Amino acid sequence: MSKNKLVTIGIPVLNEELNIPTLMERLNPIIEEISKKEIDIEVIVNNNASSDGSAVLLDNWAAIDPRICVNHFESKVPYQESILRLLQHSHGDAFVLLQSDLQDPPELIPGFVDNWQAGEKIVAGVIAKRTEGFFQRSVRKTFYKVLKSFSDGEIIVGFQDFYLLDRRIINELKFLSPQGLFLRGHIATRFGSVLQIPYLRADRQRGTSNFGFPAKYSLALDGLLLFGTRFIRVVSTISFGVFCFGVIGAFTLLLSYLFGYRASVNGWASLGLVLLTLLSLLGMTTGLILEYLIRIYRFQVFQKFENK
Repeated sequence: MSKNKLVTIGIPVLNEELNIPTLMERLNPIIEEISKKEIDIEVIVNNNASSDGSAVLLDNWAAIDPRICVNHFESKVPYQESILRLLQHSHGDAFVLLQSDLQDPPELIPGFVDNWQAGEKIVAGVIAKRTEGFFQRSVRKTFYKVLKSFSDGEIIVGFQDFYLLDRRIINELKFLSPQGLFLRGHIATRFGSVLQIPYLRADRQRGTSNFGFPAKYSLALDGLLLFGTRFIRVVSTISFGVFCFGVIGAFTLLLSYLFGYRASVNGWASLGLVLLTLLSLLGMTTGLILEYLIRIYRFQVFQKFENK
């Protein structure tokens, strides 16, 4: 029985028929390179109910290399859940996530493994530069700036789903709830230091992206709600301040009337003061309710399987 360390490479696939041959061509020599370091490799591919020829190509790959294992999903699952399932099925002492569209260079994986052997528990690919349109770049930068500004933990700008995790990290992440997942947030904020490896993210050369706006919006919302709670606290705090200002203003106005002083306040100003107070009260209450619900959700996410 081999006493070598085992590294799992997990690859989620959804309709990547055009990219799979290139994926095999580029990944096979990397597997051999890592194997020469007396490290065993397993590759787990989750075929997320692809409707093109991906399944046949993946099965052919597995037929010629026993280190390749392909799981075929009968129905599609959300992208983050597909990654979670890879973590759950991995047997490795370390796990590497690689995207099948090859925008993240698999040639960095041996370096990830070297750093892991040197003692790093998390090695993350972080985008130093990428080619994208002005609108897409602006939206992405705004999202990360907001998330970083209002996160309770350290959010890494440019951190993608391209990383290596030690088994200790895998054992905690694999029991997360599949609902509302934002794995990058968990990885960046819960386990200490993350070794960041900058890289140039390539353009997609073949096929079309399966990660459209609804999926991006859902992922961004999960990130902000789970890891951007400081934003909610800021809204609650500002609302509380405005509410106090409104109450003090109304109380001052009332006292002036009681003592016979009639301030020259127009009706619209009084109405505006009342509306501002009510809106701030609504914002403060909403913020408190949201934070309470998020705390409940976080407890369920982090503690649900702790005794398993």
